[in-house]
Amino acid sequence: MGDGAVTGTVPDFRPGGDFTLGVEDELMLVDDAGELLSERAVPLVSALVGSHVGPGHVVGEVYADQVEVTTAVCRDGDEVLAALTALRSHVTASARVMSSGVHPTAALGAAVTSPSSRYDRIVGEFAGLLRTPTAAFQVHVGLPDEQSLMLAYRGLRRRLPLLRAIAAATPYWHGVDSGLASARSAVIRSYPRHSVPPLLHTWEEYVARAEALLVAAGAPDDTYVWWDLRPRPLIGTLEVRVMDAVPSVELAAGLASLVQGIARRAVERPDDRDPSDDVLGVNDDAAIRHGLDARVVDDDQVRRPLREVAVRVLAEARETLDADGRAAPLHAVERRLAADPEPDRQRQLVASEGMPALLLDLVARTTHPEA
Repeated sequence: MGDGAVTGTVPDFRPGGDFTLGVEDELMLVDDAGELLSERAVPLVSALVGSHVGPGHVVGEVYADQVEVTTAVCRDGDEVLAALTALRSHVTASARVMSSGVHPTAALGAAVTSPSSRYDRIVGEFAGLLRTPTAAFQVHVGLPDEQSLMLAYRGLRRRLPLLRAIAAATPYWHGVDSGLASARSAVIRSYPRHSVPPLLHTWEEYVARAEALLVAAGAPDDTYVWWDLRPRPLIGTLEVRVMDAVPSVELAAGLASLVQGIARRAVERPDDRDPSDDVLGVNDDAAIRHGLDARVVDDDQVRRPLREVAVRVLAEARETLDADGRAAPLHAVERRLAADPEPDRQRQLVASEGMPALLLDLVARTTHPEA
């Protein structure tokens, strides 16, 4: 990565579908007490990686005690739910897993990484910043062309704090309360090139911005651009990267549906009320700190409770997806909005029963579907 490093260019966009979905669900491998397996996970991961289940497959991750289940292309959230349920069942048949954006008790600096040319590069660049295992729930939405992609990019960009807040579920890190709704987000924010996506209007703007970034970083290709929302031109998708891993497969499917509905509405009903990079960053900081209890600057530049914004955006997504009968998974998001915030739930459990109870609770909710 020194001077003279060969850097990549952004490939041409390949059509990826009409608002199809694909998700990546990162799972931590743990022992009977819910603690990370670290090096003990290596043979389990080796046995799981490369296995295919009808609707997807299992891949490795940068952390040695983690796998990622990746769905095939899905038409809607119902197919995402079926795929994730099958994939998680396949993994849990041979390993104990936890879905959590940050392992609540992993020690500072305890991350054990997997060797590969890509991961070795990442470890070399991140150095001591790669200090604890994190896990995300990432959603890809397929777009048919560059114009639709950029309209969906702007629509999803303004809703990133909302998506982060709904999924926020990591108040604890290193065994203590971080004071945040999403400690994972704070960890990720410390990594190079992990930032809110810039305001862009055209594909040409994206290419110029991304290629300048690749030159500055000495990076080989556009997969090293790690914005919270990024185009993936070779597979024709937009990738939403802000969400903590969530134990509930029903909520995961609901979040995928919400992404689908927001993207589709942005293409069908373009809206020019884009927040500046600075305002979006402040909104996102509020979501990281307070989750759904945050207050954010809304589309009309008025500061409002994020829950109020969430209710409106969810209704818009439901209206959009109802046209094709694809809105049912959004019920799980509605239930999340009506319930106590997940970070509060975890804090109450630790206060009443202790941290070991939280670890076992996360494992149980990952293994046994519930909203």
